[in-house]
Formats: sequence, structure tokens, C-alpha cells
Amino acid sequence: MQSMNRWSVLAVCLVVALVACASTSANGGRDPIYFGRASWTAAVIERGLDPADVVYPFDITPDMEKWARSVTERDTGTVSRLNKLQAALFAPGEFPFSYDQKVTLPGKRAFKERRGNCLAFTSMFVSLARSIGLPGFLVMVQRTPTVERDEDIVVVNRHVVAGYSEASRLYLFDFYERSETPYIQTRVIDDLAASALFHTNFGGDAIREGDVERAELNFRIATQLGPELAAPWIGLGVIQFRQGRLESALESYRHALEVEPGNPSALTNLAHLYRRQGLEDQAGAALRAAGEGSSSPFTLIALADSEMAQGDVRRARHYLRKARHNYRDEPEVWEAMARLETARGDQSAAQRYRDRARALRADGDS
Repeated sequence: MQSMNRWSVLAVCLVVALVACASTSANGGRDPIYFGRASWTAAVIERGLDPADVVYPFDITPDMEKWARSVTERDTGTVSRLNKLQAALFAPGEFPFSYDQKVTLPGKRAFKERRGNCLAFTSMFVSLARSIGLPGFLVMVQRTPTVERDEDIVVVNRHVVAGYSEASRLYLFDFYERSETPYIQTRVIDDLAASALFHTNFGGDAIREGDVERAELNFRIATQLGPELAAPWIGLGVIQFRQGRLESALESYRHALEVEPGNPSALTNLAHLYRRQGLEDQAGAALRAAGEGSSSPFTLIALADSEMAQGDVRRARHYLRKARHNYRDEPEVWEAMARLETARGDQSAAQRYRDRARALRADGDS
């Protein structure tokens, strides 16, 4: 199974933030918090939604409970049982699972179909843990995200893991095959916000499939379930921007920045909106602010191109070095480096960078 680190959201061209795979806060400060189907159902109704229209990620089945008990029955410890459950999911031949970044399934479907992305796999682990009486939950963690471009959409893939709390200690269960980067911050996600993550992913998938109506429906559901999450507000803003509803898009991006000040995806989209309105100064300020908090190569490339257009090669180089540090295998980074060297008059270096970009694209196509 591939490394599962993606929980996908949207950003330059247009940016979308999705889920694929300081101190801990319960759920962004919202009170109360909701764990379990009963409290989740009451909360969904309270927000004016029909539970039948909302995905609950953590339903369990008798088959799930039977399997989970079979791999943990010889142990009585709580954390050690979760460790055994995690190990069984990766044991050769024990639990074949097909990783598919674009398939977001609730836990019981992921278990039945043995496929899905990081969010699906992690939700399945939480469901299995709950089936044997261990109340796990989702945890969003911050580390350098993966970023990919899909035509005019930039998708920022962040990371979600499973968590379990005991004796005031938070235990995390990651599903990387290897973990390369330490967590910067963790945020516990209750069941209501977990559903918001699912509908945010559904909205992002719908955007990429060109189904604007389905995308907006899912983003609106997500904003009602998790108004404290930036991702669904960004996705909703992308839809509104594409439809020419600029004031509505501006309001959505501002909502995203209210709940997550400095969010690079929201700032990048805001810059794009300002540019559409001819507000170049505001666009430049938003883009620079995004660049300070972003490692997205596409945001940094846009900043570098903007600085080159103004003749500031030094600043352009600063942004491209940051992009190259985090995304050495992204061809567009090397193409931007080639533009920088052309601006500096070093045609030999520019050609080397173009060759590097060409080789990376060839590798990606093979």
C-alpha cells in the first residue's frame, strides 16, 4: 500500500483545500463536542440538516467487530490493542487494501470494499476501534502538505490520523508507511467536524468532475457542520468565483480567514479575486501574505513571477528557493527557475533548468 498522507482541500489558478490523509484543542474551541452517532444525529438536526443527507463516517458492522476482536483478543491493554489493530492492517496478507486518493468512503464501506484514501482508511480504523469499545477519533495534523495541479485547480493535500485519549495523553496512530516529518500541530476532530471533512472532499471531487451544483451542495453542508473549518469555506468560494459571484466568493474567503487567519489557500484565492477586479495592490499584498505561510510551489511560483515582472530578481529567487526546497520533483518549479535565470541573463543555467523540468515531466508520463 502506498503512503497515505492525503486528506484533500482547493487554491492559484484556483486553490482548494481537502482532506485525503501548539496545544491540542478539542475541536477548534467549539462547545460542546460530539462523539457517537446519537449526539452526532442531534447536532446535525440542530444545524437544520437531515441526517439522511449527511455522511456519518464511523458506523460499524458485525463483520468489523468480529475482525477487530480476532486480532486484539489476546491483549487486555487499551493502547496495546490499538497498536495490534494498526499492525494487523499492515500485516502482509492479513488485510489487503487498495489505496485510491480519489475515493473517500466512510469506515464501514472502506472495510467492506478494501479501498479508499487516507481519510477513508483512518475512518475505518476509528470505526474498528469503536467496535471493540475503544473510542477513537480523527486528528488533523499539520506538516508540509503535498500539492498537485489538476488543470486550473491546485489541490493542497493535508494529513489526518487516528487518535485515542487516555490519562490526559493523546496517542496518535499514523498510516504512513514511513513518517518523514514531525507534526507541527494537532487538532482533534469530533464526529460532526469529521462529517464536514467528508463533504469537503466530496465537494472537491465534484469540482474536478465539473459538477458545480453537487460541489456547492457538499461545501454548503460542510460549512453548516464545521463552520470553524477553513476548507469548506475556501471550496465554496471557488465555486462562487467560477460562477462570477465575486462578492459571495469574497465573503466565503473572509470566513475562511476568520476561522484560520493566514490560511495560504484562502489568501491565494483572495489574490486571484482581487486581480479579477483590477485591484493589483490588494492582490499583491494577499499573495505575499500567502507566500509567507505557504509551501505550495504554485503560490510561490506566482509570487516569483510577480516579483520578476517588477524587476526584483532577488525576491523572486527567495520564493523559488523555498519552492525548490519542498518540491524538487515538481517540473513547474524548474520552469520558473529557468525564467528567473533568463531574466538574469544566464542562458546556460536557464537551459539546464528547462532540461530538468522536461526530464521530470517525462518521468511522470512514463
